[in-house]
Amino acid sequence: MVKFLKNIFRFSLICSLPFLILLSSYIYFDPFKVIRDYDDYSFPFVIPNRDYVSTSVFIKNYKREQYDSFILGSSRTLAFKPSSWKNYLEYESKPFMFDASKESIYGIYTKLRFLDTRKIPIKNALILFCRDVTFKEVKNHSGHLFIKHPDVSNESKFKFHLEFFKAYLDVKFLFNFYAYKISGDYKSYMTGYIEKRKITFDKITNEINILDQEKEINESPEKYYQGRKDIFYKRTIETTDSENQIKAEQLFFLNGIKAILEKNKTSYKIVLSPLYEQKKFSKKDIKLLKNMFGEKIYDFSGKNFLTEDKHNYYETSHFRPKVGNLILEKIYQ
Repeated sequence: MVKFLKNIFRFSLICSLPFLILLSSYIYFDPFKVIRDYDDYSFPFVIPNRDYVSTSVFIKNYKREQYDSFILGSSRTLAFKPSSWKNYLEYESKPFMFDASKESIYGIYTKLRFLDTRKIPIKNALILFCRDVTFKEVKNHSGHLFIKHPDVSNESKFKFHLEFFKAYLDVKFLFNFYAYKISGDYKSYMTGYIEKRKITFDKITNEINILDQEKEINESPEKYYQGRKDIFYKRTIETTDSENQIKAEQLFFLNGIKAILEKNKTSYKIVLSPLYEQKKFSKKDIKLLKNMFGEKIYDFSGKNFLTEDKHNYYETSHFRPKVGNLILEKIYQ
């Protein structure tokens, strides 16, 4: 009987060894930077969860920095730099970029709730609504790139970390991660797993800077856009979304956002993104947003002086900081 139990134990140990090795390597390398605390999240070679980075930087620095002004929205907020926005705010204002990849109306609301419940003043807010992502989700995202920081979602920390460990166990991720870790060279097959771009995140304001793409465009715009001619598809006519994005659940979060902003007497502006697609929100959605927020809504969607020029975009999803600066100038003039 003792020998049998020893064999069972030995067999169990052998079977669990691969899992223990993977778990140990995950904890040691912390590829997604969600286990340990970091001073600087710049130059990531694994695509980061921006919601986690933004929230972590905020929590780490708030006691010292006392932020009171917030930029909220999807990764398109990278065009609105806190350092530029500060020029339009009171001198003593402390701006912070509180963005997330594919940020949803749920995410914007929960971040404002996170601030409000902690009695953090929301003196100014610049909020970005994107037709293609803002109103798609009305609950916490799944997936390691998009799931919300537990302190924002008020959901399970175990569930949060499980998403990242599951992503690590993906065979394709393991192959790409260790191929890059060993060689240090980016290959085209690593797309979607390894971050090729050189990106910095300001340690205080969380401002995003995509260094290599801006440099490449400034040095040779013709070469940059010629090399991406297949990406920048031809737009023929201005279109309007035939589907209403704002339904009962989305309306709940919009009302919640408005209530928090009014409670805090926030000076805020809501920008509708100038996406390359040139598609506007549906007429019903535009009417609803304008009825709710009035003159606080600034619509740059559809066909206009910003969306016409492909040189205003890195690719068809993200517009450049020069566009953000033009919008800031226009809405604060």
